[in-house]
Amino acid sequence: MIALEGISLRPAVEADLAACEGTWREGLNDYLLPLGQMEIPQDNPALRQLHEHMLGSDPDLFWVATRPDDESGEERVVGFASAVRRGSVWFLSMLFVRPGEQRAGLGKALLDRVLPPFGDDAALVVATDSAQPVSNGLYASYGIVPRMPMFSLVGRPSRSDALPPLPVGVSPIRFDGSAPAERDHVLEAELAELDRTVLGFDHVEDHAFLRRQGRIGFAYRDGSGHLLGYGYASELGRLGPIAVRDADLHAPLVADLLDAVIPRGASAIWAPGHAGPTMEMLLHAGLRIEGFPVLLCWSRPFADFARYLPASPGLL
Repeated sequence: MIALEGISLRPAVEADLAACEGTWREGLNDYLLPLGQMEIPQDNPALRQLHEHMLGSDPDLFWVATRPDDESGEERVVGFASAVRRGSVWFLSMLFVRPGEQRAGLGKALLDRVLPPFGDDAALVVATDSAQPVSNGLYASYGIVPRMPMFSLVGRPSRSDALPPLPVGVSPIRFDGSAPAERDHVLEAELAELDRTVLGFDHVEDHAFLRRQGRIGFAYRDGSGHLLGYGYASELGRLGPIAVRDADLHAPLVADLLDAVIPRGASAIWAPGHAGPTMEMLLHAGLRIEGFPVLLCWSRPFADFARYLPASPGLL
């Protein structure tokens, strides 16, 4: 057991989330600014919504570390970890420690609080910045080893000839939660089945969260109505998650989503390294790689990333 003088660890509550956002921002700026990267802005509504979702869906897997403030004596959040359990997959969404509290074992102590119990056979998964060797080493020491890069691609297509069309007979049908309840229930079951086939688990609660965030879903069906894939797009430009039954449909489906909802600015997509044809298509179309790649780490295989594209590094 690691001794952390003056530090208390406890499950998070909603009142902690603003401090968790500040811890996340301080932690990122601490290593990004010396590398010449842009400062993380103060306000991030999407992050706040993600934290609320994590706390709501898996409250037992969201922990904070606190220390009494030197001046007021009031409890101050100095680190946090949040994870989710989806079927046989445990996914660490975030683990951040304020710069002044790092390298004392606090990150490991938080990780130990949210990991599955000993003997649980869950696949352990995390997406971590490739510019963070200390974090990468910590996760790898638990068997959560870097296996695949994910690249942030941004921009808008400038070469339409680089975007392949959907196969003949495949058409998208928009869904956003406004359909009759019976039809929504059928689609929910179809999405869950496809997720289990491609991703290894279903995550109905995450689909609902994405739609609350403003992402618009599209179900891609053949002429018989069979679900071949799905994807999300938004007016903010965010694409994902995206899943397809056949890897050959991945790039055409992503190409279709780029114009399914015209964003107010640039499009942004996280492309897994295993989805090589899709990345090649996006680069030829005019999008560019931005920032450092993220390393997707896992303890054992669990998904086919030639057929699946995550929502973000914080939410599979």
